[in-house]
Amino acid sequence: MPPSNVTVWSISQLAEQVKTLLDECFVDVWVVGEITEYKKHVSGHHYFTLRDANSLLSCAFFRGSNMRLKFDPKTGIEVFARGRFSFYPQQGKAQLYVEELQPKGEGAADLALKQLKEKLLLKGYFHPARKRPLPRFPRRIAIVTSATGAAVRDMLQILANRWPAVEVVIHPCRVQGATAPQEIAAAVKLLSRLHEQKRLTLDAIVIGRGGGSSDDLAAFNAELVADAVFLAAVPVISAVGHETDVSIADLVADYRALTPSQAMTALCPDREELQKELEDLATRLKFALTNRLTMTRDRLDRIADRPAFRRPLDRVQNLGQTLDIMTERLERAARQRLERHQRELAAVAARLESLSPLNILQRGYSLTRTVEGKVVREAESVLPGDRIVTRLAAGEIISIVVEDR
Repeated sequence: MPPSNVTVWSISQLAEQVKTLLDECFVDVWVVGEITEYKKHVSGHHYFTLRDANSLLSCAFFRGSNMRLKFDPKTGIEVFARGRFSFYPQQGKAQLYVEELQPKGEGAADLALKQLKEKLLLKGYFHPARKRPLPRFPRRIAIVTSATGAAVRDMLQILANRWPAVEVVIHPCRVQGATAPQEIAAAVKLLSRLHEQKRLTLDAIVIGRGGGSSDDLAAFNAELVADAVFLAAVPVISAVGHETDVSIADLVADYRALTPSQAMTALCPDREELQKELEDLATRLKFALTNRLTMTRDRLDRIADRPAFRRPLDRVQNLGQTLDIMTERLERAARQRLERHQRELAAVAARLESLSPLNILQRGYSLTRTVEGKVVREAESVLPGDRIVTRLAAGEIISIVVEDR
C-alpha cells in the first residue's frame, strides 16, 4: 500500500495531466529529423517517425493538413516539421501533431518537381522514341492559352505573315493560378477527343504562355497536364516563354519551343521562303530540262549521221544479195548431196540384185515352198497329199505331192 499522505493517480488522470502540460508548453514547435516508416492510411491521415542520431519522435499528419503538401514525403528524406507536441493517451505515447512539413535543403516545390520528373521518367513520358514529328504543311492547328495574353496575339501575327493558309482554333484557358492545370489539361483532352471523333481534324496542338517567373509557370509542371499531353491524339508543342526553366510540359511534348513565337516558326513554313525555294527549283528544273534536251538532240544528230540512217536501203540490199548467194549455195549443195545419195542407192541396189535368188531362177533353177511359205529342202519334209508351190523365173506352179523318194 502507498503511504497515506501521497496522492494516487489513475492512469487516465496522469495521462490527462501530462497531455495538459505538453499542450501548454509545446503549442507550436519546429523540429528537424529524418523520416522513417512513412505510412498513408486509407482514411487520408499520414503517420511517420522522425529520428536523429539519438532519438525517435512519433508524428501524426492528419488529412486536413497534409492536403496542402507540395511534395511526396518518403522514408529517408530530412524535413522540417511544425506542429503541437502532445500526449496520446490511448497508446500512452507522446507525439507531434504535424501541421506543416517542408523538405530540408531544397524547397518543397523543387522537391515535388524533382519527384514528378522521376515518376514520369519511369513511365516513359520523356522517351525520345515516342516523340512525333511536326506536320510539314499544317492545315488546322489548335492553340491552348490565355485569350487576352500577348502570346496569342504574337502567334496569330506570325501565322498571318508566314502561313496564312492554316486554320487556327483557339481554346482559351487560364495559364496561371490554382485552376490553370485543370483548364489546360481539360482543353487538350477535349481537342484530342474531337480529333479522334473526326469532328475537328487537327494537325497539332500548341500549349503555352508568355514569360514569367517560375511560380507563374507552375501550371505547366502539373502531373495532369503531363498526362493530357502524353495521351494527346496529335503532336503537341509546348511553348512556355521561359528559356531558362524547362517545364514538365516541355519534356513530355513532342516539340519544345523556347517561346510562343518560336513555336509558330517551327510549326509553319515561311511562305516567302517557300516561294523562293519553289522558284529556285523551277530554275534548276528548267536548266536540267534544257541541258537534257540539248544532250538528247546531239545524240539524235549523231545517230542520224550513221550510214544506216543516211542510206537505210543499203543494209537491206546487202542482206538481200547475201541471201541470194546463200540460196544458190544451198540449192547446189542439195543437188550434189541428192546425186551422191542416188549413186550410193544404185550401187546398193546392184549388190542386192546380184544376191537375189531370182537371178538364179533365170538360169533354170526353181524354188519350192509349202503353202505355209516354208522352203522345201528335203523330200522328207513333205508328205503325199501336201500342196506345194514352185517358183520359176516366170510364174509359179502349184502341185500336190503324190510320192516322195
